[in-house]
Amino acid sequence: MALERGKFGIEYNPRSLRKETPSFLKWIVALVVIAALSSLVWSIVSRNKVRKDDSLGTLSAIESSSSQVDSAPTAEKTSAVANLPIIDAVPQNDSSISKRPVKVRNLLMRLEEAERMRDIEMAVTTIETIRALPGSPAADLDDALARRLGKLNMRRLFSIKSAQWVKNVTVKRGDSATRIAREHGSTLASLKKLNSFSVDKLKIGMKLHVMNHPRFNLVIRKRLMMADLSLNGKFFNRYDLSSEVKGSDGAYELGENRRRFWNEIGVEFKNTDREELETLLPAGSSVIISEM
Repeated sequence: MALERGKFGIEYNPRSLRKETPSFLKWIVALVVIAALSSLVWSIVSRNKVRKDDSLGTLSAIESSSSQVDSAPTAEKTSAVANLPIIDAVPQNDSSISKRPVKVRNLLMRLEEAERMRDIEMAVTTIETIRALPGSPAADLDDALARRLGKLNMRRLFSIKSAQWVKNVTVKRGDSATRIAREHGSTLASLKKLNSFSVDKLKIGMKLHVMNHPRFNLVIRKRLMMADLSLNGKFFNRYDLSSEVKGSDGAYELGENRRRFWNEIGVEFKNTDREELETLLPAGSSVIISEM
């Protein structure tokens, strides 16, 4: 009972039952909240530290791998680099980049930017500029650059259908795929690859993409065991030979029967490369075997 002395003697007062929360309970609640927040902050800091340690471990592994690659023989390095995109073959954090001439360093940075932006034309012109620099200051990268340029050129030809090599034609009465390819100095295989639809049954008025009188020249280099293909006077692509050349040095003209021709001059390519060359090269194309 809540009895108090009142105006009229001992009276009942219900307000006295309402007691405020003791101050020591407020402190307990505050301490619990602070402890919870401290635990949360510690957890976050610990996670960030683990991630940082993992990153440092990965970076150390990469640096260790890079040092091993730098100590490898030159021939092995060239072979490994040749199979990589140029953006990976020439990493900007490589210490050797800083030792290169300013012009080469700037061009390599420009090439990296072109690769990142997927700007094929910019990448092509940059590689061509690097390879044409007087004195060949990037000679150790030339093979990787040439192979990257070859892949870009193939994309420009068959995916983008660059106007410098490809012409649009309209099918006329009496036309056939073979006739159109022959009239434009190209191959039936390239005509089929340039068009997304079947060219076996053409209709009057249809639009076709066809290579416009390409002038291919293939130089087979015995000693280097590779072949360089040029198109209209400019480097186009590079291929490896699968065995030593048995034919004699000299100039040859590609025959209609491609398989027989390669056998006669004693040149062998990987199947995929041979098929690609036979798609590109029309009969009569120049093939040169050189000792170098």
